Amino acid sequence: MTQNSDTSVGGAFGLRRFAVWVEFAAAFLMGLVTLLAFVSAVMRYAFSAPIPDSHDIGRLALGVAIFWGVATVNYTGTHISVDLLYELLGKTWRRVMDFISTALVLVSFAVLTVMMSKNAQDVFATGEHSYDLRFEIWPAYWLMVIGAGLATLTTALRLWLIIKNETPHAHEEPSALVTEE
Repeated sequence: MTQNSDTSVGGAFGLRRFAVWVEFAAAFLMGLVTLLAFVSAVMRYAFSAPIPDSHDIGRLALGVAIFWGVATVNYTGTHISVDLLYELLGKTWRRVMDFISTALVLVSFAVLTVMMSKNAQDVFATGEHSYDLRFEIWPAYWLMVIGAGLATLTTALRLWLIIKNETPHAHEEPSALVTEE
């Protein structure tokens, strides 16, 4: 990463610390989903006693974890990418490509957030609940909307940093890498 990237304390707009917290929360939820799936499978097949609502809890927690994780990935630009053309371009064209791709991601997540919020409103209004334990599921839907909204916000901030030429590119030249101390 370059020295003007978000490796400083707090990062750009103070989001680096928040991104670390969100990454931890998403990883924790993924761990819980994995543990729940394992324990549920053992209980179902070994003892014929599945955990009530394990499927609903798992899918809702997975959705929250994914959207909150995407928020940090969109900010840091560390998502999976195929960079064959990108590697052949010069620095200026790479910035143009970064701008266009980030702008497309921003528009996509903005639309996704709006549509997900409409879906969450519907789930809340209809009072949907889980099958076995009958708990309401709307809070998980709103947590997913918050995650998508954060992804939209962090993508907008990344676009702003690209415009200001203060964001690291996914593939800096080795001479431009700086180690953190």
